[in-house]
Amino acid sequence: MKSSKTQGFTLVELMIAVAIMAIISAIALPTYQNYIQSTYFNQAVLDAKACTLAVERFYTNNFTYVGSGSACNAASPVDGEQQYVIAVVSAAATTYAVTATPVSGSCSGDCVRIALDGTQTVY
Repeated sequence: MKSSKTQGFTLVELMIAVAIMAIISAIALPTYQNYIQSTYFNQAVLDAKACTLAVERFYTNNFTYVGSGSACNAASPVDGEQQYVIAVVSAAATTYAVTATPVSGSCSGDCVRIALDGTQTVY
């Protein structure tokens, strides 16, 4: 009589495959999250610089930065879930400052507040 052997994976083989997948996931997830945070930060810098252009355009039309706060109060990114709030925080006759502040709970780990002054210096 011929014995039929069922084919398939043993429990040990399945456990090894699951362990390998867990190790790969443990490495990939933090890297992916850092990539996402970096993308949000870079987008916020771009949006803040676009805001400074709107403030400069306001100055060109009005010869003062006072009142330019409404020129660019916006969220970053424009589409999707808000990660940063872009705002003109101080505008005097000849100077201004634009900030990109992280929304509470929008980032894990180190969150950076971006500030631009009239010289386009990021600090």
